[in-house]
Amino acid sequence: MEKGFNKVIRVLLVTLFSIITLLAVVQVVTRFAGISMSWIDEAMRFLFIWFAFIGSAYAIREKKHIVVDLLSESISKNIIRVLDVLVHLIMLSFIFVLIKYGYEVANVMGIQKSSSMRIPMFYVFLAIPISGLLMLFYTILNLVDLIKGKEERI
Repeated sequence: MEKGFNKVIRVLLVTLFSIITLLAVVQVVTRFAGISMSWIDEAMRFLFIWFAFIGSAYAIREKKHIVVDLLSESISKNIIRVLDVLVHLIMLSFIFVLIKYGYEVANVMGIQKSSSMRIPMFYVFLAIPISGLLMLFYTILNLVDLIKGKEERI
């Protein structure tokens, strides 16, 4: 089930990046032709926000975030494992804050509309709590793998 879910996330990320790239090409061509479409810049910005947040969540599962392992060779494996569990628990607390306040920000910003496309900003800011839910899911999976001994380092 997780493999299928990860594939959906990857397809979503590739699709978002492809649309952003296509819009950038259209914007360059239309500006070269003397036509200015302000909605393209706004759409690219909003899609990139979604791309970055969902990509950050996916990077948690793939363990692609930056890790500083300065002490890993001088500490025993058991202590490293305890520290990794502690890091995951700290991540979970941050993710709960991200979800809670991200949703509150999305609701507050929901009354505002974007300047060019006139869409409610709620949909743009909704990227924060949704990616937080994905981060929560992936961090719990990583924590379970760590406790079961399937994962060595974050």
